[in-house]
Amino acid sequence: MIRVTGLVAHHWALATPARSAAGTWKERRAILLALEDEGGHLGVGEAAPLPGYSRDTLEEAQASLRALLGSELPVPADAPEAAACRTALADASARLTSPAARSALEAALLDLWARRRGVPAWQLLASSPAAERVAVSTWLPDGVEAAVKAARAARARGVRSFKVKLDAWESLDDGVGALVALREALGRDVTLRADANRSATLAALEPHLATLCALGLEWLEEPTAEPLTKSLGVPIALDESLAASELPALATLPDVAALVLKPTALGGLARCLELAALAAAQGRAAVASHTLEGPVGFMTAATLALAVEQRTAHGLGPYGRLLGAARCPALRPERDELVAWTEPGFGLSPKEALAGAIVDSTEHP
Repeated sequence: MIRVTGLVAHHWALATPARSAAGTWKERRAILLALEDEGGHLGVGEAAPLPGYSRDTLEEAQASLRALLGSELPVPADAPEAAACRTALADASARLTSPAARSALEAALLDLWARRRGVPAWQLLASSPAAERVAVSTWLPDGVEAAVKAARAARARGVRSFKVKLDAWESLDDGVGALVALREALGRDVTLRADANRSATLAALEPHLATLCALGLEWLEEPTAEPLTKSLGVPIALDESLAASELPALATLPDVAALVLKPTALGGLARCLELAALAAAQGRAAVASHTLEGPVGFMTAATLALAVEQRTAHGLGPYGRLLGAARCPALRPERDELVAWTEPGFGLSPKEALAGAIVDSTEHP
């Protein structure tokens, strides 16, 4: 028997405001969901929709989760084997309408199952042993000088993958200029990614395509909201598009090199694993990423990263509230990499994670 026992609200300021073409964020809010079984094992999941990016709001996520409060979940007491775990997670969250709420419920359930077994959460999803260390990509600040300085410092730590935001609503010239400077400063032994967050038009991109092609970008993420019906000559990654796309339609898109998978935005681990399987079948990369969540949400994304086939660096570089190994066992900031943690579940203390403002509770742990 697994029961929904509480909701806890969290609110924190980002140490440095995060900005992209999708918005600017100075703070984050989240709802943590607590599950408990008859043996006293706890599981925690985080619902943290990103304003301006996510399809749902924090209020919608909270309402979806509040409807479960005090109920017993119709789920197995113990985790199924890896092949069936995805289906079990999807079934558990199917009736929730909020993507972030589905992600929180699936994460909390996986965390609890893993704690019952005494194994790390990623082990329940991985069909083969995870790599001990997983490379991540670093998101660089705006401005040519700031981007090059940050990239050089990260390169000295061993980072080999960098991401630059292209904001067509401000100026594509700035982002493209930063990419050119980075390639000149770092050479060809690093990979460069760009993300336009669907801000550009095909007409606005046209003057820059030759430069972007010459730079040898690993990919250009979500270049435009317009349908891509022809090749741009640059590899493409999908992110926002995945929320509304039918799976078969992805196979017909030109130049798609990677699918960027964010559990909070896509409705949980099960949906992300489904997309990762599609990517693998089509020879594309599945890249785990985040929406600036707190430690529980980050560890959910890290679990996904260790569970899927790694073809390239994941989008899980350190940021804001992630204060190091004590807060996020998967993260080693000094090397900007993930490690396969061995602690049960997400490796976090449930009581520490739930030490916030109680929104609703039956018998809060």
